[in-house]
Amino acid sequence: MKQFITFILLCASLSVNAQTPKPIQKAIANYEYETALQLIEQEKEPSTQLLFLKAKALKELKQLNSALSVYQDIIKAEPENNRALIETAECNKLLGKYKQALAYYEQALELNPFNKYVQLQRITLLFNLTQFNKAKIACDELIQKDSSVVSQRLLAQCYEGLTKTDSAIVCYKKILEEAPEDYFSTASLASLYIKQKDLESAIKCTEDYREKDSTNLFVNQQNAQAYCLNRDYKTAIDRYENLVNQGDSSQLTCYYLGICYYANENFYEAHDFLEKALKKDPKNINLLYYMARACSKTSWKKEGIEYMNQAIDLTIPSDSTMNHLYSGLADCYKLADMPEKQIETLLEQYKYNPQNSKILYRIGAVYQDAVKNDKKAEKYLEMFLKTESPKEKKEKITISNKGEIETDDIVFYNATRKRLEKIRKERFFKEGATPEELKSIEKVDSLS
Repeated sequence: MKQFITFILLCASLSVNAQTPKPIQKAIANYEYETALQLIEQEKEPSTQLLFLKAKALKELKQLNSALSVYQDIIKAEPENNRALIETAECNKLLGKYKQALAYYEQALELNPFNKYVQLQRITLLFNLTQFNKAKIACDELIQKDSSVVSQRLLAQCYEGLTKTDSAIVCYKKILEEAPEDYFSTASLASLYIKQKDLESAIKCTEDYREKDSTNLFVNQQNAQAYCLNRDYKTAIDRYENLVNQGDSSQLTCYYLGICYYANENFYEAHDFLEKALKKDPKNINLLYYMARACSKTSWKKEGIEYMNQAIDLTIPSDSTMNHLYSGLADCYKLADMPEKQIETLLEQYKYNPQNSKILYRIGAVYQDAVKNDKKAEKYLEMFLKTESPKEKKEKITISNKGEIETDDIVFYNATRKRLEKIRKERFFKEGATPEELKSIEKVDSLS
């Protein structure tokens, strides 16, 4: 019976190869994908096998959208073609279309629920989409049948995504008991220890690994950082120098090595590595600070002042930024029906933008309409009215380049006069008015 099945499979294989012309097979085998595509196009009715080869050629030539279209055509003709589903998922993933890729992987799993490759790809995509709870459930299901290092590592990453650091640490430690040579788990465990400020544990786990392999880049990065944060600068410098000699010029390596040299009072060396780090991250405030300090200890004293000023400018928001933020916050309070908070915020906005006298008008309007405090309303409306220029202006509404409605100041000044008139007349009818107030009312009437 086994011999018969083998014979059938052999016949099927020969049949597939027979459907693929030898010139196409040769072109694919020699990576001559453009030639292969030209030959496939000459086929009147290309078989499914030829369509797979066409998609493969397009994919290898980085024509991913075209390859995706071919795979989708195969699925339309053969909805249960598992290979086409997986290839379509792969194409979508390469295009950054993670949700679409996930949907195709899940279709493939419906046809073959025990395909480990597809299970791993699905979990990885769920992780990339930050769907950590679903990824965790999928990991638990996978580990019931497969407790390999790869599966356990994915579970640990899910715990990290769910911010369950202690559970992640337990997972990584369990992996290292079974596979102490696993550099990824060692580096990940050390990183978690560093985040928890358990520097001794980070040093121990990385040193244990270094006894077996002292050259691994990722483990040595965590090892060096742990020594640096533990203020063992001499050892940290040694570790970081080895990383640099291995070709590691990453921003973090240059940054921490610069910090170590600075702490060890090797200011010129600190300057050199901090400068390299700064080129990769020119707006990093900590980097600018230490670069300024290092420069001040060397012959680059003027540059040190410039770097420190850059750090201060980045730390303290500009007046225009604060004005924008407070304006938005005032609108939020207005929509939340919190007039007192709205007024507080408008007052803060005015501190950063005193040239915008319309803020005074808005404060007065809120006091009058929402808080019902005519005395305060009158105060701020009068303050605004005093900012009016004697120069005559035409009343008009215009549209800015951003499509926002703009009104000339005259609109606000006229509105202010009407508001003041209303306040004073209401007070007159309630309390009576002094001769001075009557004159003020008459003046407002005439101006209106």
